[in-house]
This record gives sequence, structure tokens and C-alpha cells, in this order.
Amino acid sequence: MGDIIRTIMMAGGKGTRLRPLTLVRPKPMIPLVNKPIIEYTVNKLKKSGFNDLIMTLNYMSTNIKKYFKDGSEFGIDIRYSVEKWPLGTGGSVKKAEKYIDDTFMVVSGDVLTDVDFKDVVRYHKEKGAIATMVLTEVEDPTHFGIAVMDRDHKITEYLEKPSPEEAFSNVANTGIYIFEPEIFDFFDDKEKEVDFSKDIFPEVIKQDAGIYGYVFDGYWNDIGRPETYLEATYDILDQKTDQNFYKTKMEESIGKIGNIWVGENVFIDEKARIEGPVVIGNNCTIEEGCKISRGSVIGDNVSIGKDVNIDGAVLFPNSIIEDNSFLNGCIIDTKCLIDKNTVVENGVVTGSLVEIGRNSIVRSSRSITNNMKIVPNSIIDSDYVLEAK
Repeated sequence: MGDIIRTIMMAGGKGTRLRPLTLVRPKPMIPLVNKPIIEYTVNKLKKSGFNDLIMTLNYMSTNIKKYFKDGSEFGIDIRYSVEKWPLGTGGSVKKAEKYIDDTFMVVSGDVLTDVDFKDVVRYHKEKGAIATMVLTEVEDPTHFGIAVMDRDHKITEYLEKPSPEEAFSNVANTGIYIFEPEIFDFFDDKEKEVDFSKDIFPEVIKQDAGIYGYVFDGYWNDIGRPETYLEATYDILDQKTDQNFYKTKMEESIGKIGNIWVGENVFIDEKARIEGPVVIGNNCTIEEGCKISRGSVIGDNVSIGKDVNIDGAVLFPNSIIEDNSFLNGCIIDTKCLIDKNTVVENGVVTGSLVEIGRNSIVRSSRSITNNMKIVPNSIIDSDYVLEAK
């Protein structure tokens, strides 16, 4: 099979920390600069020559299958392994074992990274490893699994999501692995929830079977929370990560400066001011007096009224923002209505089909679930969340 190997992409998680965005779609399908998060990795795999992909699915699996189908539109061959119930990171890969007969790669469907997949495979073969884990340094290791390596980069200690007191390393697991089929010897045959980090890796280390760390110092973001989602958005716009970019770039003119990428059939009033980097999707209308500032992403079919100020906010498709409203560093899901003279502060996340009445203020970092209607003249300073059924 040479260096190009089969890839298992884990795309079954519920993404609870990104609710309400994940109430109507699985986490990998959240739009990131107007295309699903997972599509960045699919494109990267294709570009690197990894054309044989198995996606492991569970939560809202049909959403992903409908989008990618057999993968031919994306130049890649995709098969699916659908779990009836969540099997964990290890269990989902074990369920796809029937597709595996040689060295294989495992990646997550909800990360953004510049790691060189081919180089990781080369390193894995060089080490003669049963498993290779891609690692990167992070500031706060408490959100991740952390590892300690010996001089030969063999992993000697591993701990998942340590408390600050337990953190013996800031070298974190990126969720990208190369395995030999022998990794399945560490599983039993039952279909049950098994986690690589909690159940499999400690056993591989204990038996000294040969798990190595590939330390990577380029771009990596696991997009687990609203703040890391916004960070990934800004990083793509600032081109801090090498991603396939977006549609047509506007020429600079009076009031239109910086990188401004626009889709088709977009109306932008000549008296609107835009300061890039900004992305504007298809069929959008931006009225006079609007100011759209750096870091903003406007989805398809969005209508923005007069004198609206959008500063580093992300608007998913089919929403309406009425006159004189101010949106700052927030995420607005699909089909929302933000009525006149409304302020939506930094870190707010709304679900889809939310209506916020005129003259309202939504305080920073609040969450408003799907289908909520907020009456005019409201001040929202607590979350409006319904549990998903």
C-alpha cells in the first residue's frame, strides 16, 4: 500500500459544549467560514493523497452522509461505519476494524490543523511503532490528554484531562494517530464504549508495546468550545493556517479595505464600510451605513439593515439583522431575526430560529437555545437553554 494508507475519521460526537449550535447538526457540520468544519480535513486528506476514508458516525449521522454521499464530489472514496449508540473514540474505530488490513490513520472530524499527514506516517514506520500519537504544546493542558516521552520519543506516561495539580506536561494529544492493526489486540470483542485515552493507551504503555509521540509545532485547534470556534474563524481569515480559501476577493475602494471575500449575487451599499478580513456569502444584502469589521463572517442569504455594526461576529445563513443593531464577537445560528436597535455582546451563542425583539441587549457569553422568542426591550443576562431530548 506504500505510504498512502486508509484513514478512519471520527465524526460521531454530540458536541455538547457547542450547544445550541449542535442541536440541529452534528459538531463536524458546524459551518466554519461558510463550510463545515469536517470539510477542511477531508480536503486536506485529499490534497495529501489519502483518498480512502471511513467515517465513524453516531449523532445525527444522516446529516453527514447526505452532505458527503460516497465522497466522489470531493475527490475521495468515503464509506461509513454508523454506531447505534456512542462507542467512544476507541470503540468507534474498533467497529470499523473490518475495513483495516494494514497501517491506518485516525483523525478527528472537528479539528483544524496544518500537520503533515505523510510525514507522520513516515515517522511511524521509521520508529517501528504499534501506535504513533501526534502531540503539540498547549498553554492549558487541563482540556487535553498529556504525555511524557523518553529520549527516543517513546511515550512513557499519559493522562487524560488532568487537573492543574496533576498536569505533569503541556504536550497534548491532538487526536491524530497512526496505528498498526495489532492495536486491536488491546480491545476485547464486545461492542461497547472504549476510549483510546482512558482504556487503550495506558495499557499499551504498561505493556511497553511501542507508542511514540510525533511532536508538531504548527497550527492545531480542536474547536471544542465557542471561544475556540471563534479563534479558528479568525485564524482562517488571518491566514494563520494553510486552508483552501474562499471565492472572490473584492478590490479595495473607499470604505472597503483589507481582505474582503464575497460570494455571488451580493449587494453592498456604497455607503457601507467593510474592514477585512471579512467573508460574505452568496445572496447577501448589506444596506447603507453598515460597518462590518475584521473577523466577521456572513453566511449565505443574510440580510443586514441600515447602520448595523458587525464586529468579529459570525452569522450563519438565512438570518435578518434589522437597522441600528450591534453584534460583537457573537455566533448567530441559521434563520434568526435580530430586530432593530438590539445589542448582542461578545461571546453570545444563539440557536437557530431565534427572534430577539427590538431595543434588546443580550449580555456577553449568554446562550439562547433554538426557537426562542425574546420580547422587545429585554435585557438578557442569563442563559435560555432547553435540554436536547
